[in-house]
Amino acid sequence: MERFNLCYGCMNPLGEDAEICPDCGYRVGAPHLPSYLAPGVTLNDRYLVGKLKSYNGESACYIAFDQITESKVLIKEYMPDTLCTREKGTSVITVNPDSMPQYKTFLSEFVELNKVLSKMRTLNHINAAIDMFGDNNTAYAVFSWLDGMTMSEYLKMNAGELSWEEVKKLFPPIFTTLSLVHNAGLVHRGISPENIIVTDKGELKLTGFCIADARTANTELASELYNGYAAPEQYNSSNWQGTWTDVYGISALLYRILTGVVPTEATSRLSSDNLIEPAGLNRNIPANVSKVIMNGLNLSGEMRIQTITELVTQLFEQPEYGSKRLSSSSTQTISIPRQSAAVRSHSGSRGKAAEPISRNRLFVLIMAVILIVGLFFLGMILILSLDDNSSSFGTPDSGLASISDTGELAGETTTMSAPAPMEQTTTTAATTAADNGIVYVMNDITGRNYDLVSKSDTYSSLVFKPEYEYNDEFGKGLIFYQSIPKTETYKDGTEILVKVSLGPKYIEIPDYLALSKKDYFAKLNELGIKYEEQELETEDTLEGYVAKTSKEPGEKIDVEAGETLTVYVAKNPPKPETTVTEIESMPPPLIEEDPFEGFITPFPEDEDIIITIYD
Repeated sequence: MERFNLCYGCMNPLGEDAEICPDCGYRVGAPHLPSYLAPGVTLNDRYLVGKLKSYNGESACYIAFDQITESKVLIKEYMPDTLCTREKGTSVITVNPDSMPQYKTFLSEFVELNKVLSKMRTLNHINAAIDMFGDNNTAYAVFSWLDGMTMSEYLKMNAGELSWEEVKKLFPPIFTTLSLVHNAGLVHRGISPENIIVTDKGELKLTGFCIADARTANTELASELYNGYAAPEQYNSSNWQGTWTDVYGISALLYRILTGVVPTEATSRLSSDNLIEPAGLNRNIPANVSKVIMNGLNLSGEMRIQTITELVTQLFEQPEYGSKRLSSSSTQTISIPRQSAAVRSHSGSRGKAAEPISRNRLFVLIMAVILIVGLFFLGMILILSLDDNSSSFGTPDSGLASISDTGELAGETTTMSAPAPMEQTTTTAATTAADNGIVYVMNDITGRNYDLVSKSDTYSSLVFKPEYEYNDEFGKGLIFYQSIPKTETYKDGTEILVKVSLGPKYIEIPDYLALSKKDYFAKLNELGIKYEEQELETEDTLEGYVAKTSKEPGEKIDVEAGETLTVYVAKNPPKPETTVTEIESMPPPLIEEDPFEGFITPFPEDEDIIITIYD
């Protein structure tokens, strides 16, 4: 196979003696993160891997070059860094022994997601996989390289925002594409300006699909949530997600595009929702459009617009508020379960709104109300005429219990077919007490996110007293102890002590290779690792970048004890003017024969990707 002398930063041709690419500024032989593929590696005897472009809790994306079609491609490598590692100097991934079941489960979801998307590659506004294969103990998906810019970059070039007239012309293909994706049983969960590409032809492309756990907090993968665009239910793995989750994301995107302002993060809105309507920030936005966007940003998954079809209908048909509400057809809402959570049993079932009441019906309704009120007062008179012993009717001492709408005794914790927005399948039921008003029955809240539980209307009768401790079994922010046990009753205003996890006591020190001190300090702050900076004079590392740490990456540090990591930041000594630093290039391996000459590997439509996982 012909050898290609390319820049690993942009995959454009590079001169034989060039040290820096004139197109992208990439330096030949630049260091790379050892956890990811090294530039110059060849995959599947076909794809020449270039620079790492991005990574999240699910995968890593590289620019690459297809040596058969001689074109740029994007390669996504399944690489959940919380479950596996890559030894320095090798391309093979090693799975953590205790994480093997999770690794295989998420791998299957990764493969299945991209296989489903590949069958939709005829859609012009989605970037679907064109090839897949297994190698290095993992799986790879290959995508076409898109020449263009992200919506964020596009907005910067257009004064930060677009008019509604521009949005009406630009976005309908994305609405249609997302609706078709939902009909295929998929949810994106990452709709944001970063995952919408504006191509050189002025078309929009939807990118950035991931498996569910990578876009949900408190899972076994490092979560990638886009602040301001992620729906409230994505911040707790026990909450319900579906088409309504993407409705929140696309509504937030429209809010940003039309106003120039990113909506307030969902978790902040849960405690104090002061989000201003789009029309309040830009009076040129039609009032109807502004109200529909706010309905799409409803914090309650139940009250929010449920489907993209319904959202688009309301945006473009401009229904009058207070009149007949649009209902969803069976093709508009599909029950889409999260891969790692319970299925929402009633997804998309929305009854038709009542027809406008006629005068005759209104008269009958008023007369019925008058009759009911009259019967109520008549009953009160009869009760007062009875002896004092009858006054205990309906109290706990009478031996009678009230029945809830579900047929269960009040005071019990009941399983509901329609879960509350903030809880998964249970609700705190109340029973009437003789003297003290309402008595509640406590649920099990261990393992749930404290911020979401404490702000939930379900537990508004409790006064939370949190204590924060390090815990190796529960993730950061999760409750691991409650002073009121499950099924125990409590009254309004009762204090409850909860212990909230600060995360594990010992945290693994992250790798610093090729990271500036700013980027590395951001990593340490996110992990909660204390650190101190010291300057180190060296020629081996670029000035301002991390040269070494007091403990090697991969070792653990005791954050509970307040152990401090010393970070040595490189300072380059002055060099004589005559000194010239020579950087040797690392050419890609020479491929002597081309087994695919004149043949493009078709995507395996109906056959499985076979990947051998080494335990």
